[in-house]
Formats: sequence, structure tokens, C-alpha cells
Amino acid sequence: MTKFTTIKVGKPLNLDDLKKKSVPRGHRVNPRDEDLTRLVNEVSVGAASQVLPWHFDGKAATARAAANKIVKASAASVYVSSRPDMPGVLLFSRVPLSGRQGKGGAKGR
Repeated sequence: MTKFTTIKVGKPLNLDDLKKKSVPRGHRVNPRDEDLTRLVNEVSVGAASQVLPWHFDGKAATARAAANKIVKASAASVYVSSRPDMPGVLLFSRVPLSGRQGKGGAKGR
């Protein structure tokens, strides 16, 4: 076989081998989504007073969209929320968390 210096050429293939193999269809599932599915399942069967945090890397909007997609697909009664005093963390719970956490002092309480 001729030696190529600038391009990489593999070993020769047989046409019959190419015709036998089936081509995989669809897309590969993101490993993050598999872990999120396990997390949502764990929250949905856990105690109602339990809140599980997910420390994500990257953008908050992307992480929240991925989490909401998994929650919607599983049809579980799990809520996803965040807190201003906990950046980079999404909180998963079976009950909705108040939207007023970390907003400053509570007057008159």
C-alpha cells in the first residue's frame, strides 16, 4: 500500500462487510440526561421534606432546560428551583420551594 504523508488512510475494506452492517439510527443520549433521570427518580420516591442539590457546570439556563426536559418526560411530580445565594446549583424537591428565598430580611416577622 502506498504511504500517504499528509492524509490518513485506513486499511482497505471489503464491500460485503459494509453491506452487512446496519447503520445506527437516532441520536445518542447525553450521559448528563441519564444522570438527571436517576436524580429525578430518586427525588420522586424520596421524602417530601428532602431537597437534592445538583451542582452543574456551564450555563444556568442550559442546566435548567435540561432538568425541566427530564422532569416533563418522566411525568414525576418533581420541582426544579434555584436560589440566588447558591449559584451553580439547581434544587430538586417534591414540593414547590418559595420564590422569596435569599431576597433580604423579612420585615415584621
